Amino acid sequence: MPPASKSFQAWIDRLPKWHGWLQLSPERPYAHAEAEYDNQYGVTAGEPEEGQGLCALLKTHEINTTGPALEIGCGTGRLTFGLAKHYPGRDFLISDPSQIFLRLTQSQFGSGAGFPPRLHYAVLNADDLDQLPPDMFSLIAMRSTLHHILGVDAFIAACARTLRSGGALIMGAEPCESGYILMAVAAQAIAPVLHAAGVELLPEWQKQLNVFAETVKFYCRRDLDKSAAEDKHLFRVHELSDLGYEYGLHLRYFPNATFSDYAPPYLPAFENFSVFFLNYLKYCMMFDEKFLKLIKRHLKPQFKYINDCYCRHVGPAITGVFLLKKTTARTK
Repeated sequence: MPPASKSFQAWIDRLPKWHGWLQLSPERPYAHAEAEYDNQYGVTAGEPEEGQGLCALLKTHEINTTGPALEIGCGTGRLTFGLAKHYPGRDFLISDPSQIFLRLTQSQFGSGAGFPPRLHYAVLNADDLDQLPPDMFSLIAMRSTLHHILGVDAFIAACARTLRSGGALIMGAEPCESGYILMAVAAQAIAPVLHAAGVELLPEWQKQLNVFAETVKFYCRRDLDKSAAEDKHLFRVHELSDLGYEYGLHLRYFPNATFSDYAPPYLPAFENFSVFFLNYLKYCMMFDEKFLKLIKRHLKPQFKYINDCYCRHVGPAITGVFLLKKTTARTK
């Protein structure tokens, strides 16, 4: 087999180009306005700690980084910037199905000079990953992406196929089923608790609670056609572990962690249940501040109980980092 850098260059030289990007899939816009994505979540794109922490995990777990890296679903580049600064391999392929997201991410890098790896950009839908060459990449990185992918089994299989031995698929900010169901159950208590406290539940607040409950139920259901939905799934850690094992990938799971927790000064800031829950209602479900303050005040006993259950260890599992290292050939 030729060196990874040479085979990678030969492969991308053969790919078609579209608007200056490599094209592996038809362009597909995001379901919402891409330029407003960071504003909704109150974050800043290009935070180097995300990619720096990811690369620290690669080193700690002895991941082979001699080959190219691939990021799937770069979005606004929140993970991309730090990964480009710290990935030790020679090439970094940055991808997203949205040309607007690609443009927003590319704008952070200018010519791309001054970064350790060479930067390449591709229009790529994760459902088309089977087009990638076998044994090509040392790293496939994603942040808040897996739950958008319709065929998770086929996707994991395709990742295992295109990863080099000792390489890894690493994913952050993916939702765990048990934690989300617990949030939905806690939300069911909001209306009766506020009513008992003499607080009038406005019609728009009741609507928000209903939408949240139905949203979690939709994510959990496995008997529905989710092909038209932007967000599709919640995950069970043991199922991802079993799925990875079928394709020669060994899972290490870091509950409620983010990539930035593993960047200097290495002081994990794992959010407890109540903080995550209230932030999710604010940034993802768009609950207004007055409603959130009432929830925080009147559900304090319930929040305290759950937080006390996990006062000395991380939990309940709501999200986290999933590192799947390729250790053996696939069995399926």
